[in-house]
Amino acid sequence: MTLGLTYPGGHAVFLAVAIATHAVIGYTLGARLFDAPKAGLVGGLLADADFLFPAAFDFPLVHRGLTHTGLALAVTATLTWIVADRRAGGATAIGYASHLAVDATTPTGIPVLYPVSDAFHGVVLSGHSPTATAILWSCCLSVLWADRIAERLTAIGDVFGSSSG
Repeated sequence: MTLGLTYPGGHAVFLAVAIATHAVIGYTLGARLFDAPKAGLVGGLLADADFLFPAAFDFPLVHRGLTHTGLALAVTATLTWIVADRRAGGATAIGYASHLAVDATTPTGIPVLYPVSDAFHGVVLSGHSPTATAILWSCCLSVLWADRIAERLTAIGDVFGSSSG
C-alpha cells in the first residue's frame, strides 16, 4: 500500500502535502536557527527538484536520486553560502537536511552516500504518513507561534521599558 492511498484525494494530495511539509519544516528551522526563514524554506524544497527530471532518465537522475544525497546537500549549502551569506547557507543546509531526514524515514529511504554507494538508507517510521505529517506540522506551527508571541512580548516590554526612562 502506498502512502498516497492513505490521503483523501490520492497521490496528488499526498505529493502536495509532502512538499508543503518540507517547506514548513525548512521555513521553521531556517527562522529559528539562522533568522533566514526563506532560505530554510528553499532548502526544504530543493531536494524535490528531481521531480523536474524527465521520466525516461535512469538513476541517479530520478526522484530520490542525486538530489537526495549528502553530496547535493553539501554543494547546495556551499553555493548558497558563497552567493548569499553564512546565515542563508546555514538555513539552506538545515532545510535541505530536514528534507533528507524526513524522506529517510519512509520505506524507500534515500541514497545519502551516493556517489560512494548507490544503496538506499533509512528507517521505516512512516515519515510522510498522515499522523507523522500532523505531528510535524503541529511542532513547526507551535514553534513559529511561540516565536511570534515572544517577539510581541519583547516589543511590549520595549515600549513600557522605554517610557519609564
